[in-house]
Amino acid sequence: MKLSVEEIEQRVEEYLDIVRMAEYSKGNKKTDACHWFSGVLEELRKLKKRKGRLFFIGNGASSSIASHFAADFTKRAGIPAFSNNDGALLTCFSNDISFESAYSEILKLIMNEGDGLIAISSSGKSPNIINAARMVKKNFRGCPVITLSGFRKDNPLRRTGDYNLYLSTNDYGCAESGHAYYVHLILDLFSTN
Repeated sequence: MKLSVEEIEQRVEEYLDIVRMAEYSKGNKKTDACHWFSGVLEELRKLKKRKGRLFFIGNGASSSIASHFAADFTKRAGIPAFSNNDGALLTCFSNDISFESAYSEILKLIMNEGDGLIAISSSGKSPNIINAARMVKKNFRGCPVITLSGFRKDNPLRRTGDYNLYLSTNDYGCAESGHAYYVHLILDLFSTN
């Protein structure tokens, strides 16, 4: 199958439009990019000042994004960051408790008040990610919860965090790449300001 330059350019523009048209909310209230990023960066500044840690969670490719940025935030932002996707740890909790509760139960044991959570889910409907975000909000005061999701506008994860970013796409590749782009942007803005 031979593709034309126009077909490739159209696909690139469609992808860029998805990234450009991200929707931002603080809690359940829509906001603009400037207020959203300012709020997220302020939460990260406060977290770093109080020597808090940042935890990342996700499934599949989102788990890879979580690992990538846990390393980058530790190295570049000076915030100790962790991705709780170690196979032995995750399967131990999944087997002994349940997959839907694995991240929640792990975070209950290792998080402290003043830490933070970045929860990533392409669909925004992964029970283990939603349960963990809800548990952190309920049990850890002062822990900001930042979510990145896609697919349906009314996905449950999008209504869970303190700061929520939503990409209007049903394409896993666009959602995953877009989420990675936005977490990189947060890191870059934090590291240079």
